Amino acid sequence: MERPHFPLAMGLGLLAFCLLTLSPDARAELRSRRTGERQNLSPTDPRVQKAAQAAVASYNMGSDSLYYFRDTKVIDAKYQLVAGIKYYLTLDIESTECRKTRVSGEHMDLTTCPLAAGGQQEKLRCNFELLEVPWKNTTQLLKHDCVQV
Repeated sequence: MERPHFPLAMGLGLLAFCLLTLSPDARAELRSRRTGERQNLSPTDPRVQKAAQAAVASYNMGSDSLYYFRDTKVIDAKYQLVAGIKYYLTLDIESTECRKTRVSGEHMDLTTCPLAAGGQQEKLRCNFELLEVPWKNTTQLLKHDCVQV
């Protein structure tokens, strides 16, 4: 007669063995992370760069400035898994010499726009909150707060 609980007991024993063989650092890292908790990201992470571009593009669409802004430095970046990926970014942005036009649908490559100089120059530090929903292929600016620096 076969023991019905034997495979379950073996599986649980193997799981316990694997968890016990993890290094103390790995076990501490697993305990320190909670579902939905904000996690730090490197400013050079490609996800951060993409989110920063989306944040500045949304800012440019909503601003009354005659000139485009572009990000010049990522100060801080975090993400949080929600019903999508929420990014929390602190960026330095500066005005460029590229004037906004009224042509709709025109895509502007801000990396080619020189930064404004002299009296035209405007520097801002902004906190952005974005929500990316990859399975819907959408990114939405939820909040932004900018101050002159």
